[in-house]
Parts: sequence; structure tokens; C-alpha cells
Amino acid sequence: MSNTAKAIAAAVLAAFLFGSGWLVNGWRLGGQHAAELAQRDRQALAVAEQVMAIGRAANAAISTADAKAWKGLEDDKKELRRLRGCVADGTCGVRLIAVQSGHGPSNPGAGSVGHDTVELDPDVQRRVLDHREAIGEDAAKIDYLQDYAAQCWRSTQPK
Repeated sequence: MSNTAKAIAAAVLAAFLFGSGWLVNGWRLGGQHAAELAQRDRQALAVAEQVMAIGRAANAAISTADAKAWKGLEDDKKELRRLRGCVADGTCGVRLIAVQSGHGPSNPGAGSVGHDTVELDPDVQRRVLDHREAIGEDAAKIDYLQDYAAQCWRSTQPK
């Protein structure tokens, strides 16, 4: 065999060995890569489950707060309906307390319906009750939003 043929045979053998080594090493790295990807997938699923659990807990807390706020609004509306009926029947009314010094009734011994009160006409009484209703609803909304904001803030804090 000539030197040229030997050099060609050696080059072919070296290329074959290099190619087979590359192929075997690629398969080995492919297995490691697949194992790393599987581990990352398991970690991502665990994190997703934790996020979903936090979301379910937050939704439950929000639902409870909604039910509480709604019940409070319903109770306030029921009381206002009772007061409106009472005013319409003339069995009760809305009165203003006359204040002389700016520090309360002039006769603290008298109750809220004493001689220092001013009776209002029926239309003004209805408007007072309308304002009371609006203020009560706004206060309930503000309380609800403050509770909601506090719950959101607590859910973001590490435990």
C-alpha cells in the first residue's frame, strides 16, 4: 500500500472515529438535556400549583368580603325603607338639633327629640334620607375597597 493510500485510510478512519464520538456524545448530552428539561417542567408545575392555590384563597377571601359588604348594604337599605315608610305615614320624622354654642344641644339633659329640635317638611325629610342613603353606600364602598386593598397587599407579602 502506498503512502497516499495509507494517508487516505487514516483520514477516513479518523473521520469515522470523530463522527462516531460526536454522535455518541450528542446522544449522551441529549439525555442530560432531556432530564434537565423534565426537572424544570416539574418545578414549573409546582410553582403553577402554588399560584393557583394562592388565587383560590384570594378568591375565597374576596367572596367572603363581597358577601359581608352586600349584607351590610342590604341591611342599610332595609332600615332606610323602614324610615321612609315611617316618615310617609307621619309616625316619625327627621328633625334637626338646634345648636347654640357649636358644641352640642343647649340642654344636654334633653334627648335628641327635645325642645331644641326643628321639624322639617316632608320633602326635606325625604332628601335627608336620600343623602343618608348615598353617604351610607359610599362609606360601605370605601370600607370594601380598603379591605380589598389590604387583602391584596397581604397576599403579596412573603410569609
